[in-house]
Amino acid sequence: MGMFDSLMVKINDREIELQTKRFENMLGCYHPGDAVCGAPGGIGIYFDAVELDADGRHSYEDDKIAARYTVFVVLVHGIFTEYEVMDGAWEREAIERRVCELKDLWSDTARVTLRWIEFLRNAQDEKARLRGCINRSLSVIDHARRLRAGEDMSGKFAALFVREEEKRLDAGEEVLDVLESVLKKPEAGRFWGCSQQERDALEDYRL
Repeated sequence: MGMFDSLMVKINDREIELQTKRFENMLGCYHPGDAVCGAPGGIGIYFDAVELDADGRHSYEDDKIAARYTVFVVLVHGIFTEYEVMDGAWEREAIERRVCELKDLWSDTARVTLRWIEFLRNAQDEKARLRGCINRSLSVIDHARRLRAGEDMSGKFAALFVREEEKRLDAGEEVLDVLESVLKKPEAGRFWGCSQQERDALEDYRL
């Protein structure tokens, strides 16, 4: 089969891999918002027929196919900009018609700009969350080292600012277990200067 690249889409809340040999074929794995290496400029509309079993995974046996979909992928100047998941295995005429419609739709530069701004905001939020994760992890490491060194941390105001992770360390919990729980929390950056509030896209237009 050789090398390929993968475009990731969601079907029924499950991430599905669409393999393609159209681009660099370097086992790249791309999500919406990613720049696809080797993709041409301009507006590219592609499609794939997807057959899934009852568990929502790719099926390659006819008797195990539980659902069929036609997926359309939109690349704008090499950016994985959008995808559509349509029920059923579409015929050629319907596919050609939708390809033309999507090409016209994404020729609108305002639409593309708004979509890319959404990608940028999401990336900024994720960067902030990860920064918060790093800061909390460093705090756990620092606290564990101070405990190991026998430092007295029972100051006058210490109890007012003690964090959940520090309480667990003080109780003797394994450092690696505490670090793991910090890194697994989606909201790990919430109290480290990283706002997790959902943006109101219409805020600038409200009276």
